Amino acid sequence: MKATTGWLLFAAGAVAAGALAAADAPQDAEVSDGGERYHLRYEFSPGEVFRCKVTHLTTVDTKIRGVTETAQTRSVSTKVWKILNVDQAGNVTFSYTVEDASMWQQLSGREEIRYDSSKDEEPPDEYRHVAETVGVPLGTITISPSGEILRRENARPQFNPGIGELTIPLPPQPVQVGESWTRDGELPIRLNDGKVKRVKTRHVYQLKKVQTGVATIAARTEVLTPVDDPAVQSQLVQRVKRGEVRFDVDAGRVLHQQMDIDETVLGFSGADSMMKYLSRLTEESS
Repeated sequence: MKATTGWLLFAAGAVAAGALAAADAPQDAEVSDGGERYHLRYEFSPGEVFRCKVTHLTTVDTKIRGVTETAQTRSVSTKVWKILNVDQAGNVTFSYTVEDASMWQQLSGREEIRYDSSKDEEPPDEYRHVAETVGVPLGTITISPSGEILRRENARPQFNPGIGELTIPLPPQPVQVGESWTRDGELPIRLNDGKVKRVKTRHVYQLKKVQTGVATIAARTEVLTPVDDPAVQSQLVQRVKRGEVRFDVDAGRVLHQQMDIDETVLGFSGADSMMKYLSRLTEESS
C-alpha cells in the first residue's frame, strides 16, 4: 500500500460509521401523543465566529495474497464559520475556513509522516495539498435554518482533511422525542474498470431525548442500492455513518457529534483478501 493510499482512506472519512444494510431504528425513544415538540434550527448572528475542533482517527488493516498491512492516520483540525449575513428567512451565509491542521500517518514498513500547520513551515509532500488550504477561505456558503445548502461558491478546490460534514440536516417542522426524519443521497463509487457506480443512500435521524435544552440525535446511513460486490462494499464502509449528535436547541448549533465505524469486508481484492476498517470522527464546538 502506498503512503498516499493510506491518506486517501483517511480523507474519505469525511464520514463515519455503520453497517451496509439498513438497521432497525433505535428503540429507546418512543413517540407519545401530546408530547412537547422541538423546533431544531441553525441560528447565528452576523459577525459571529463559530469554531469546531474536529478529530478523526482511522486504522485500516488489509490482507491481500497473504500479505498484511496496516495504515493508521490521525487528523486534528479547527474549522471556522465567519457569519456574513442572516436574512429575514433565517438563511445563514458564512465563509468557511480550516484554521489549522495537525496530521499524522503510519503505514506498515514505512516511516511515520507528520505535519502541523502551526509549527511546520514546509509540509511533507503527502500533506502539501492540505497545507495549501489551511488558513484561507475555502468558500462562501448559504444554508437554510434546517441545514440545507442553498448556495455554495468555492474559492478553492475542495479538500476535506477529515473535517466531517458541513451540516447535519434538521427537520423543517417541530418534532417530538422519538420522531425521525430522513434525507436521501447518493454516493459515487469508482469501480475497478474506471466506471462510476452511484449508490443510493438514505440518512436517518431520530430525536432520542432533550435535556436542559440539548437535543440528542441518533444518526445512521442506510444503503438502498443492492450491493453484493465486496470491492464496492470496501469503499462504502468508509462513507456511511452511525453515531450521535448533541444539538443546542436554544443557541441553534451542534455542540458535539461522534461517528464510528467498525467494519470488516471479505474478498474485496481476491478470494482470500480482507479489510478491517476502524474509524472515529468527533466534532466539538468551542
